[in-house]
Amino acid sequence: MGADKGMDSISYVTARFPPYIGGIETHVSEIATRMSKRIRRVSILTTDPVGGLPSIERLNEGPLVYRVRSFAPHENFHFPQIQSFTKRLRECHSQILHIHGIHDLPGPIAGFLEHDSPIVFTPHFGGSIYSRLGKLLFSLYRPMIKQLILRVDAVICVSRFEASSLQEAFPESRNKIHIIQNGVDFSRLESYRWRQPAEPTILFAGRLEHHKNVDKIIRAFEPIHRENPRTRLVIVGRGPAKIELHQLSRELGLDGKIEWIDGAEKTRMNQLYSSSSVVVMPSEFEAYGLVAAEAISLGVPTIVANLTALSDFVTAGLAQPIDPPVTSEKVLARIKQVLADPSAYSPRIGPGDGILSWDDVVSKTCSIYESTLNA
Repeated sequence: MGADKGMDSISYVTARFPPYIGGIETHVSEIATRMSKRIRRVSILTTDPVGGLPSIERLNEGPLVYRVRSFAPHENFHFPQIQSFTKRLRECHSQILHIHGIHDLPGPIAGFLEHDSPIVFTPHFGGSIYSRLGKLLFSLYRPMIKQLILRVDAVICVSRFEASSLQEAFPESRNKIHIIQNGVDFSRLESYRWRQPAEPTILFAGRLEHHKNVDKIIRAFEPIHRENPRTRLVIVGRGPAKIELHQLSRELGLDGKIEWIDGAEKTRMNQLYSSSSVVVMPSEFEAYGLVAAEAISLGVPTIVANLTALSDFVTAGLAQPIDPPVTSEKVLARIKQVLADPSAYSPRIGPGDGILSWDDVVSKTCSIYESTLNA
Protein backbone atom coordinates (compact mmCIF):
# COMPACT_ATOMS: atom_id res chain seq x y z
CA MET A 1 0.00 0.00 0.00
CA GLY A 2 1.49 3.35 -0.98
CA ALA A 3 1.36 6.75 0.60
CA ASP A 4 0.33 9.88 -1.26
CA LYS A 5 1.70 9.71 -4.81
CA GLY A 6 3.40 13.07 -4.30
CA MET A 7 5.40 11.90 -1.27
CA ASP A 8 8.56 9.93 -1.95
CA SER A 9 10.94 10.86 0.89
CA ILE A 10 10.91 11.42 4.65
CA SER A 11 13.57 11.97 7.29
CA TYR A 12 13.36 11.14 11.01
CA VAL A 13 15.56 12.72 13.66
CA THR A 14 15.95 11.13 17.10
CA ALA A 15 18.61 11.33 19.81
CA ARG A 16 19.11 7.56 19.89
CA PHE A 17 18.16 4.62 17.70
CA PRO A 18 18.54 0.83 18.05
CA PRO A 19 20.60 -1.00 19.12
CA TYR A 20 20.08 1.53 21.95
CA ILE A 21 16.82 0.66 23.68
CA GLY A 22 13.98 2.82 24.94
CA GLY A 23 10.47 3.88 24.03
CA ILE A 24 11.43 6.58 21.51
CA GLU A 25 14.05 4.32 19.94
CA THR A 26 11.44 1.60 19.41
CA HIS A 27 8.80 4.07 18.21
CA VAL A 28 11.04 5.53 15.49
CA SER A 29 12.36 2.13 14.44
CA GLU A 30 8.92 0.57 14.05
CA ILE A 31 7.49 3.51 12.11
CA ALA A 32 10.51 4.10 9.86
CA THR A 33 10.85 0.41 8.96
CA ARG A 34 7.20 0.19 7.90
CA MET A 35 7.24 3.58 6.21
CA SER A 36 10.10 2.41 3.98
CA LYS A 37 7.66 -0.06 2.39
CA ARG A 38 5.38 2.85 1.42
CA ILE A 39 7.84 5.61 0.60
CA ARG A 40 10.82 5.39 -1.75
CA ARG A 41 13.43 7.02 0.51
CA VAL A 42 13.39 6.95 4.33
CA SER A 43 16.33 8.39 6.28
CA ILE A 44 17.07 8.41 10.01
CA LEU A 45 19.47 10.89 11.57
CA THR A 46 20.57 9.96 15.09
CA THR A 47 23.57 10.04 17.41
CA ASP A 48 25.96 7.43 18.74
CA PRO A 49 27.09 8.63 22.19
CA VAL A 50 29.25 5.60 22.97
CA GLY A 51 30.80 5.06 19.54
CA GLY A 52 31.46 1.92 17.55
CA LEU A 53 28.30 1.86 15.42
CA PRO A 54 28.41 2.41 11.63
CA SER A 55 28.17 6.08 10.64
CA ILE A 56 25.96 5.06 7.70
CA GLU A 57 23.91 1.86 7.72
CA ARG A 58 21.20 0.43 5.46
CA LEU A 59 18.64 -1.59 7.44
CA ASN A 60 17.58 -4.67 5.44
CA GLU A 61 16.90 -2.75 2.23
CA GLY A 62 14.84 -0.32 4.28
CA PRO A 63 15.72 2.97 6.00
CA LEU A 64 19.17 4.52 5.71
CA VAL A 65 20.57 5.42 9.16
CA TYR A 66 23.03 8.30 9.58
CA ARG A 67 24.83 8.42 12.94
CA VAL A 68 26.95 11.24 14.34
CA ARG A 69 28.92 11.23 17.57
CA SER A 70 27.43 13.08 20.51
CA PHE A 71 28.50 14.13 23.98
CA ALA A 72 26.01 12.61 26.43
CA PRO A 73 26.75 13.36 30.11
CA HIS A 74 25.42 10.47 32.20
CA GLU A 75 23.73 9.19 28.98
CA ASN A 76 21.07 11.80 29.61
CA PHE A 77 21.31 14.60 27.04
CA HIS A 78 22.86 14.22 23.62
CA PHE A 79 24.88 17.15 22.29
CA PRO A 80 25.64 16.20 18.67
CA GLN A 81 28.80 17.26 16.88
CA ILE A 82 27.07 20.14 15.17
CA GLN A 83 29.11 20.23 11.92
CA SER A 84 28.59 16.53 11.28
CA PHE A 85 24.95 16.77 12.34
CA THR A 86 24.24 19.68 9.98
CA LYS A 87 26.04 17.92 7.10
CA ARG A 88 24.07 14.71 7.58
CA LEU A 89 20.78 16.62 7.90
CA ARG A 90 21.45 18.18 4.49
CA GLU A 91 22.31 14.77 3.02
CA CYS A 92 19.01 13.23 4.11
CA HIS A 93 16.89 16.24 3.14
CA SER A 94 13.36 15.04 2.38
CA GLN A 95 9.84 16.24 1.65
CA ILE A 96 8.87 15.76 5.32
CA LEU A 97 11.06 16.16 8.40
CA HIS A 98 9.72 14.26 11.42
CA ILE A 99 11.57 15.18 14.62
CA HIS A 100 11.30 13.31 17.93
CA GLY A 101 11.96 14.16 21.57
CA ILE A 102 11.23 17.38 23.46
CA HIS A 103 13.49 16.30 26.36
CA ASP A 104 16.64 16.01 24.23
CA LEU A 105 18.51 18.17 21.73
CA PRO A 106 18.88 16.51 18.28
CA GLY A 107 15.20 16.71 17.26
CA PRO A 108 14.70 20.38 18.22
CA ILE A 109 18.06 21.35 16.68
CA ALA A 110 17.02 19.77 13.39
CA GLY A 111 13.69 21.59 13.59
CA PHE A 112 15.48 24.94 13.69
CA LEU A 113 17.98 24.02 10.98
CA GLU A 114 15.29 22.95 8.49
CA HIS A 115 14.06 25.79 6.27
CA ASP A 116 12.35 24.11 3.31
CA SER A 117 10.38 21.01 4.30
CA PRO A 118 7.23 20.75 6.42
CA ILE A 119 8.03 19.61 9.97
CA VAL A 120 6.12 17.08 12.08
CA PHE A 121 7.03 16.95 15.78
CA THR A 122 6.45 14.03 18.17
CA PRO A 123 7.55 15.38 21.58
CA HIS A 124 7.17 12.22 23.72
CA PHE A 125 6.50 14.71 26.53
CA GLY A 126 6.31 13.03 29.93
CA GLY A 127 4.63 15.99 31.61
CA SER A 128 7.58 16.75 33.88
CA ILE A 129 11.35 16.97 33.97
CA TYR A 130 12.95 14.48 36.30
CA SER A 131 16.63 15.37 36.72
CA ARG A 132 18.35 18.51 38.01
CA LEU A 133 20.31 18.79 34.77
CA GLY A 134 17.09 18.29 32.82
CA LYS A 135 15.25 21.00 34.74
CA LEU A 136 18.13 23.42 34.23
CA LEU A 137 18.43 22.76 30.50
CA PHE A 138 14.66 22.79 29.97
CA SER A 139 14.32 26.14 31.74
CA LEU A 140 17.02 27.53 29.44
CA TYR A 141 15.63 26.23 26.17
CA ARG A 142 11.90 26.34 27.01
CA PRO A 143 11.49 29.64 25.06
CA MET A 144 13.14 27.91 22.08
CA ILE A 145 10.71 24.98 22.33
CA LYS A 146 7.85 27.48 22.25
CA GLN A 147 9.28 28.91 19.04
CA LEU A 148 9.78 25.41 17.66
CA ILE A 149 6.13 24.50 18.29
CA LEU A 150 5.06 27.69 16.52
CA ARG A 151 7.32 26.70 13.63
CA VAL A 152 6.26 23.08 13.09
CA ASP A 153 3.29 22.12 10.91
CA ALA A 154 1.87 19.30 13.06
CA VAL A 155 2.39 17.78 16.51
CA ILE A 156 1.73 14.09 17.18
CA CYS A 157 1.15 13.03 20.81
CA VAL A 158 1.14 9.36 21.78
CA SER A 159 -1.55 9.61 24.49
CA ARG A 160 -4.32 11.84 25.77
CA PHE A 161 -2.17 12.46 28.83
CA GLU A 162 0.71 13.75 26.69
CA ALA A 163 -1.61 15.97 24.65
CA SER A 164 -3.13 17.50 27.79
CA SER A 165 0.29 18.03 29.42
CA LEU A 166 1.76 19.59 26.30
CA GLN A 167 -1.16 22.00 25.89
CA GLU A 168 -0.81 23.03 29.52
CA ALA A 169 2.93 23.67 29.15
CA PHE A 170 2.74 25.12 25.63
CA PRO A 171 -0.73 26.50 24.84
CA GLU A 172 0.44 27.39 21.31
CA SER A 173 0.41 23.65 20.49
CA ARG A 174 -3.36 23.34 20.96
CA ASN A 175 -4.48 23.61 17.33
CA LYS A 176 -1.64 21.49 15.95
CA ILE A 177 -2.03 18.34 18.05
CA HIS A 178 -3.04 14.92 16.71
CA ILE A 179 -3.18 11.90 19.03
CA ILE A 180 -1.81 8.60 17.69
CA GLN A 181 -0.96 5.99 20.32
CA ASN A 182 2.15 3.86 20.08
CA GLY A 183 1.60 0.39 18.67
CA VAL A 184 2.67 -3.19 19.08
CA ASP A 185 3.41 -5.99 16.64
CA PHE A 186 0.51 -8.42 17.12
CA SER A 187 2.13 -10.89 14.72
CA ARG A 188 4.43 -11.86 17.64
CA LEU A 189 1.51 -13.53 19.44
CA GLU A 190 1.84 -16.79 17.55
CA SER A 191 5.46 -17.30 18.63
CA TYR A 192 5.62 -15.52 21.97
CA ARG A 193 2.22 -15.82 23.66
CA TRP A 194 2.83 -15.84 27.43
CA ARG A 195 2.83 -19.03 29.47
CA GLN A 196 3.63 -19.10 33.17
CA PRO A 197 7.35 -19.91 33.58
CA ALA A 198 8.63 -22.62 35.90
CA GLU A 199 10.81 -20.16 37.83
CA PRO A 200 9.27 -16.93 39.18
CA THR A 201 10.78 -14.14 37.08
CA ILE A 202 10.36 -10.37 37.46
CA LEU A 203 11.24 -8.19 34.46
CA PHE A 204 11.95 -4.49 34.07
CA ALA A 205 12.90 -3.04 30.67
CA GLY A 206 13.63 0.56 29.80
CA ARG A 207 15.99 3.46 30.30
CA LEU A 208 17.61 3.40 33.73
CA GLU A 209 16.53 6.84 34.94
CA HIS A 210 15.56 7.92 38.43
CA HIS A 211 11.90 8.54 37.62
CA LYS A 212 11.54 4.92 36.47
CA ASN A 213 11.76 3.79 40.15
CA VAL A 214 13.92 0.76 39.37
CA ASP A 215 15.49 1.18 42.82
CA LYS A 216 12.10 0.36 44.35
CA ILE A 217 11.91 -2.85 42.30
CA ILE A 218 15.36 -3.85 43.59
CA ARG A 219 14.38 -3.10 47.21
CA ALA A 220 11.20 -5.14 46.76
CA PHE A 221 13.17 -8.00 45.24
CA GLU A 222 15.40 -8.43 48.30
CA PRO A 223 12.71 -9.94 50.64
CA ILE A 224 11.14 -11.84 47.73
CA HIS A 225 14.47 -13.47 46.90
CA ARG A 226 15.16 -14.14 50.57
CA GLU A 227 11.87 -16.05 50.84
CA ASN A 228 12.32 -17.87 47.54
CA PRO A 229 15.91 -17.90 46.18
CA ARG A 230 14.62 -19.36 42.89
CA THR A 231 12.98 -16.02 42.05
CA ARG A 232 14.82 -14.07 39.35
CA LEU A 233 14.98 -10.33 38.61
CA VAL A 234 15.97 -9.31 35.08
CA ILE A 235 16.72 -5.64 34.35
CA VAL A 236 17.10 -4.65 30.70
CA GLY A 237 18.45 -1.23 29.85
CA ARG A 238 21.11 1.33 30.49
CA GLY A 239 21.06 4.98 31.48
CA PRO A 240 22.19 7.59 34.01
CA ALA A 241 20.98 5.67 37.09
CA LYS A 242 22.81 2.44 36.25
CA ILE A 243 25.83 2.93 38.54
CA GLU A 244 23.62 3.83 41.53
CA LEU A 245 21.38 0.81 40.91
CA HIS A 246 24.37 -1.55 40.81
CA GLN A 247 25.61 -0.01 44.05
CA LEU A 248 22.18 -0.50 45.65
CA SER A 249 22.11 -4.16 44.64
CA ARG A 250 25.50 -4.69 46.30
CA GLU A 251 24.37 -2.93 49.48
CA LEU A 252 21.32 -5.21 49.66
CA GLY A 253 23.41 -8.34 49.19
CA LEU A 254 21.99 -8.96 45.72
CA ASP A 255 25.24 -8.73 43.78
CA GLY A 256 25.21 -11.59 41.28
CA LYS A 257 21.54 -12.31 41.94
CA ILE A 258 20.13 -9.80 39.44
CA GLU A 259 20.54 -10.36 35.70
CA TRP A 260 21.57 -7.09 34.04
CA ILE A 261 21.18 -6.80 30.26
CA ASP A 262 22.34 -3.58 28.56
CA GLY A 263 20.11 -4.04 25.52
CA ALA A 264 18.12 -6.61 23.59
CA GLU A 265 16.94 -6.72 19.99
CA LYS A 266 13.29 -7.48 19.26
CA THR A 267 13.46 -11.28 19.19
CA ARG A 268 15.37 -11.42 22.47
CA MET A 269 13.03 -8.87 24.06
CA ASN A 270 9.99 -10.94 23.08
CA GLN A 271 11.62 -14.02 24.61
CA LEU A 272 12.22 -12.10 27.83
CA TYR A 273 8.62 -10.89 27.96
CA SER A 274 7.10 -14.31 27.34
CA SER A 275 9.35 -16.05 29.89
CA SER A 276 8.59 -13.61 32.74
CA SER A 277 6.05 -14.07 35.52
CA VAL A 278 5.44 -10.33 35.70
CA VAL A 279 6.62 -7.11 34.05
CA VAL A 280 6.91 -4.18 36.46
CA MET A 281 6.85 -0.54 35.31
CA PRO A 282 6.52 1.78 38.33
CA SER A 283 7.60 4.91 36.42
CA GLU A 284 6.33 8.26 37.65
CA PHE A 285 6.35 9.92 34.22
CA GLU A 286 5.44 8.28 30.91
CA ALA A 287 4.04 9.78 27.74
CA TYR A 288 2.71 6.32 26.83
CA GLY A 289 4.40 3.21 28.32
CA LEU A 290 5.50 1.10 25.37
CA VAL A 291 7.05 -1.68 27.45
CA ALA A 292 3.76 -2.13 29.28
CA ALA A 293 1.84 -2.25 25.98
CA GLU A 294 4.22 -4.82 24.50
CA ALA A 295 4.03 -7.03 27.59
CA ILE A 296 0.23 -6.76 27.81
CA SER A 297 -0.18 -7.62 24.13
CA LEU A 298 1.58 -10.94 24.78
CA GLY A 299 -0.56 -11.68 27.82
CA VAL A 300 2.21 -11.05 30.38
CA PRO A 301 0.93 -10.02 33.84
CA THR A 302 1.89 -6.36 34.11
CA ILE A 303 2.19 -3.94 37.04
CA VAL A 304 2.32 -0.18 36.43
CA ALA A 305 2.29 2.99 38.47
CA ASN A 306 -1.22 4.40 38.40
CA LEU A 307 0.15 7.70 37.13
CA THR A 308 0.42 9.73 33.91
CA ALA A 309 -0.27 7.76 30.71
CA LEU A 310 0.21 4.41 32.47
CA SER A 311 -3.14 4.94 34.19
CA ASP A 312 -4.84 4.19 30.86
CA PHE A 313 -3.75 0.54 31.14
CA VAL A 314 -5.20 0.35 34.65
CA THR A 315 -8.48 1.97 33.60
CA ALA A 316 -8.78 -0.52 30.73
CA GLY A 317 -8.27 -3.44 33.15
CA LEU A 318 -5.05 -4.48 31.42
CA ALA A 319 -2.53 -3.89 34.25
CA GLN A 320 -2.34 -4.01 38.03
CA PRO A 321 -1.89 -0.60 39.69
CA ILE A 322 0.57 0.81 42.16
CA ASP A 323 -1.22 3.86 43.50
CA PRO A 324 0.84 7.00 44.18
CA PRO A 325 3.05 7.76 45.86
CA VAL A 326 5.10 4.83 44.59
CA THR A 327 7.06 3.15 47.40
CA SER A 328 9.11 -0.04 47.56
CA GLU A 329 6.55 -1.43 50.03
CA LYS A 330 3.73 -0.94 47.53
CA VAL A 331 5.83 -2.45 44.74
CA LEU A 332 6.60 -5.44 46.98
CA ALA A 333 2.95 -6.01 47.90
CA ARG A 334 1.77 -5.89 44.27
CA ILE A 335 4.55 -8.16 42.98
CA LYS A 336 3.86 -10.74 45.70
CA GLN A 337 0.15 -10.62 44.86
CA VAL A 338 0.80 -11.35 41.18
CA LEU A 339 3.52 -13.97 41.81
CA ALA A 340 1.09 -15.93 44.01
CA ASP A 341 -0.99 -16.73 40.90
CA PRO A 342 0.39 -15.11 37.71
CA SER A 343 -2.14 -16.75 35.38
CA ALA A 344 -4.98 -14.97 37.18
CA TYR A 345 -3.48 -11.62 36.11
CA SER A 346 -2.67 -12.46 32.47
CA PRO A 347 -4.48 -9.95 30.20
CA ARG A 348 -6.16 -11.38 27.11
CA ILE A 349 -6.00 -8.86 24.33
CA GLY A 350 -5.90 -8.66 20.56
CA PRO A 351 -6.00 -5.99 17.84
CA GLY A 352 -8.78 -3.52 18.50
CA ASP A 353 -8.79 -4.07 22.27
CA GLY A 354 -7.36 -0.67 23.18
CA ILE A 355 -3.83 -1.07 21.81
CA LEU A 356 -3.03 -0.23 18.17
CA SER A 357 -0.89 -2.27 15.82
CA TRP A 358 2.16 -0.53 14.36
CA ASP A 359 0.55 -0.87 10.93
CA ASP A 360 -2.40 1.18 12.22
CA VAL A 361 0.01 3.77 13.65
CA VAL A 362 1.80 4.10 10.30
CA SER A 363 -1.46 4.50 8.38
CA LYS A 364 -2.61 7.27 10.72
CA THR A 365 0.82 8.93 10.59
CA CYS A 366 0.83 8.80 6.78
CA SER A 367 -2.49 10.62 6.76
CA ILE A 368 -0.91 13.46 8.75
CA TYR A 369 2.05 13.61 6.37
CA GLU A 370 -0.28 13.82 3.39
CA SER A 371 -2.49 16.52 4.90
CA THR A 372 0.63 18.48 5.88
CA LEU A 373 2.03 18.30 2.35
CA ASN A 374 -1.31 19.21 0.80
CA ALA A 375 -2.04 22.10 3.18
